[in-house]
Order: sequence, then structure tokens, then C-alpha cells
Amino acid sequence: MATGGFGESSRKSGAGRKANFSAKPALFKLADGRPLQGTLLSQGEFAADLLTADGRIHLLSREGDVYHEKSIEPKSDWLNYNGTLSGNRYSTLEQIHTGNVRKLALAWLSPLTNSPRIESTPVVVDGVMYVTGWNEVFALDATTGQQLWMYRQPHTEGIRSEAGRGTNRGVAVAGGRLFVVTDNAHLLALDRTNGSKLWDAQMGAIADGYSATGAPLVVDDLVISGVAGGEEGARGFIDAYKIATGERVWRFYSVPKRGENGSETWIGNALEHGCGATWLTGSYDPALGLVYWQTGNPCPDFNGDERKGDNLYTASVVALSAKTGELQWHFQFTPHDVHDWDATEPLLLVDQPWEGQPRKLLLHGDRNGFFFVLDRTNGGLLLAEPFVKVNWATGYGKDGRPILTPNFESTREGTLTCPASSGGTNWPASSFSPLTRLFYVRASEGCAIYKKQNDPLVEDRWFGGTAPNEPDIEHFIRALNIQTGKKVWEYPLFGTGRGGVLATAGGLVLFGSSQGSLVALDAATGTLLWHLDLGQIWQASPMTYMVGGKQYFAISGPAGIFAFSLPE
Repeated sequence: MATGGFGESSRKSGAGRKANFSAKPALFKLADGRPLQGTLLSQGEFAADLLTADGRIHLLSREGDVYHEKSIEPKSDWLNYNGTLSGNRYSTLEQIHTGNVRKLALAWLSPLTNSPRIESTPVVVDGVMYVTGWNEVFALDATTGQQLWMYRQPHTEGIRSEAGRGTNRGVAVAGGRLFVVTDNAHLLALDRTNGSKLWDAQMGAIADGYSATGAPLVVDDLVISGVAGGEEGARGFIDAYKIATGERVWRFYSVPKRGENGSETWIGNALEHGCGATWLTGSYDPALGLVYWQTGNPCPDFNGDERKGDNLYTASVVALSAKTGELQWHFQFTPHDVHDWDATEPLLLVDQPWEGQPRKLLLHGDRNGFFFVLDRTNGGLLLAEPFVKVNWATGYGKDGRPILTPNFESTREGTLTCPASSGGTNWPASSFSPLTRLFYVRASEGCAIYKKQNDPLVEDRWFGGTAPNEPDIEHFIRALNIQTGKKVWEYPLFGTGRGGVLATAGGLVLFGSSQGSLVALDAATGTLLWHLDLGQIWQASPMTYMVGGKQYFAISGPAGIFAFSLPE
């Protein structure tokens, strides 16, 4: 049975820094003489956290025998997976900047001991941080890392995709509710003050290959989520549920049924298990009322013989009505993909001049090696430019379709194609700075020999195929001019890792390096400004927030949540 709030599991989990603490009634007399009564969520040597009857969590600091209430103002919250609905991991905070970042120091560390694969981005609201592990949610004091509450439910057996390895990327928050997916494709609503479960909606069944890993997205009175399970032949979809009740309002399938519009682009027998998973968080433009969601590759991954045609709406961005889920437009980055080049990379919505005129743009670095600029009002292609070595296409035509070369088609003998199946980039966060007008992306240079394989849907539901070997892959942080797609600067990385980037108004680009450091670069030049070796294999991307006038950076790693700030 799932446990949460102040249940037995939350008290004796051993997670975070609250292993032996039990929530209990408490009355504090503060230094200014005010009484403060409520439920004591955590208490340490130098701090405490108290939940009062009005649903507020008060952050307290201790000096000797006296407690002071910390002011959370001024503050800047990080409200969802990418910080804003635009999908752009850019922060206007500038307290930490190019001139003082060298003074950055570890403020606190909170371990997450039961989750082996941490890809979560923390969300911070009113001084409280919410972060996920494997079927776990932790609420932490964002100034100390002390655990306030924890929700946990058992892992689900039999899932072979990323969810079965413990991947979860975070939560969404609306008012007093918090939303998170579980490994078995359920969407949960929790009470934000104590972690108790409010509702539970099953999105898909594991018997049909479904699982879930992505952070939901709150849009007005709806919470929207995609699903994972492409490796197990699951048919991708995007769901919207009422925040208050968990009632499903609409669903959009990324792979149509036979006879529906788009099914004519699937010629053969692969349609029923065409994949197109939707596991990364989308973006939203409230002015246009459109939700933008990225879709996965078609299946079988490396053999298109039983799915001739474009295979809509896989490897695409779909623009959906936020109210109804109806498709307004789509753009397919890789028609008839046979390389595992899913399009589940970030979709950044920015308003910038284009050819001298204000435009609503969508920026996207795709796994197929091209950087795209679209008009997000209608999906029109404005720019498609390689940002890594590409040999499968010479570019994109005026019709928005790639101009293919012989290196696109896989063969039984093997075809050398660039980029490799891990792609020119992948799902880790990218960012655009309106100050530098540069797009920052984790880029990978490499090629692979792709062989056409027979990949039937076998009994244990593994449908991914065998990826080609990828020798000599080189990795970089690259800054691109969005008007041309050309590289402005690059910073070389060593090893692998999947941490994405964060750009700030302080002129910084931050990321977790492949060798275990947290790194800060000058956003304009790519010059190394600061690094701290933390010994982590980063799978997550950094974020930033402000509480009580102090700016913090935070990032999730195998050892837990690391938070950094400037010394007092």
C-alpha cells in the first residue's frame, strides 16, 4: 500500500535528513515574542520547520535557545521542470554572476538513498523544495535541505524501460497540490503540505507496455502528462486531467489507429506497436492557448520495412489546443526515422526578432543533428541547420522536409550515418539567453554503422532493437546563434553523462560535467569561470531559485540534492 504524509514509511525511510524524526504538535515562542503553534515537520541542530493551521510552512533558524522565523521574501520560485511554461531553462536571477561565481560554495546536501538513477529537477515554491526519486517525493526546506515529509510507494516489477531503472524527472505544482507520475504510468495528486495522496489516475497499463518518467505540466486547471514505454511497443499519447478531481479531459495519440488521419503514413504491420512515446515535459504558450509536446521515434527502431511512409506523428512536435487536445499543427523533424532519433528534446518558446520582425519562435536542438527554428503560431520552418556532423541529409527544403542522402537508409550490411543513435543531442535541458541571444545545448559528435534488423515484438515486450556501437563520441557544450544556427563557442567535455544546461541573467551557463564537477561558464564567451568536483555522474540538469533574498543553484546527483550559494 502506498504511504505518505506522516505515515510509518515517511518516518523510518532513512532517506534525506529525517530518518528518526516524527511529526508532532509544537509551540514555539519566537525571538520577537510571537507564539507560533502547529505541526513540527522537522527539527535539527540549527533549524526547524513548522506547518501551521493555515497550510503555511514556516522556516525557522536557531541561535542558541532562540528561534527566528526566516523571511522567504524576496523570493523567486522554480515552479516546474524547466522553471517556466516556455520550456526555456533561463533564470532572471543575477545575484550570482560572472564577477562573484568563483566564491560559490556548497550550502547543503540532502541524500536520496533509495533511488539509483536521479534525473529529477527540483521544484521550489515558497521556500520548500520538492524532488523525486523512484516512486518517491521528498519535501525539503530549500534553505537547509532538511526533510519535511516524504511520499513513497513500492517499485513495480516487470518494467524494462527507463522507468524500471528508477528514472523520474520531477513534479508539477498548482496551489496546494503537487503532481507526479509513478513507474507504472499512474498520475498522482498529493497534498503539498503533508504528502497525503488526493487522487490517483491510471494513464496506461504495464501489460500494454506503458510506464512513465516525465515531470507533468500544469496548464490552467489541467495537469498534462505524457508516457514512456516505447522500448516495449507502447503507443504514445498525451493526457490532460482536471487538477481538482483527476478526471481525464482529453487524450492525443502520437500514433493514429488504422483508418484515422495520419494512418496512411504507416504502410505495413508496425502500426499497432508504433511507439512514439511522449516522456519528456512539453511547453505551453498561454497567449496562443497551445501546448507543444515532443514525440518519440517509431518502432521497430532500426528497420522501417513494416512501416513504410512518414510514420506520423512520431519524431515530431505537435501543437495541441490546451482546452481540447485537438491537433492544431505538427512538424516532423525526421520522417520515417530508422535511427532511434526520437524528438524528445526540449522545446523552447521565445519571442525574438526574425528578419527584422517580432516573431513567436520555437527553438529545438534535435537528436538527428539539426537545430530548428519554427514559427510556433503555425509550425512554419524558419531554419534547419546542422549543429554537429550530419551526413544523412544536406538540409531541409522549402516544404519542410529533409533532403536525403544515401546515408539515410539502413541496410543489412550496414550504413555509416552521422550522428550516431545517441544523437547530436538528447533529452537534457537546453537554454536560450535573451541577453546573449544564444542557444545552449549539450552536443555530441560521432557516427555509427546502422544495420537493418528484424525486431519483432517478443514475449517479454522488448521492442527497442540493438543499437549500433558508437566509438569515439565527443561531447561539448555549444552556443549557437539562433539566426543562423552557427556555432559561436564550444566547451569540450570528457566522458559521457547527460546533464543539461541552465543560463542566467548573471551571464552564466551552468551544467554538471561528465567528470563529476558542477561547472560555470561565461555565457557570452564559453570561458571557464568556476568548477567544483563533486564526484557525481550527472543525469540531471541544474536549476536556480531565491529564498529570503539569497540565490541558490541546485542539481540532483546519485548522492542526492546539492545546493550552492554565496557565503554570508
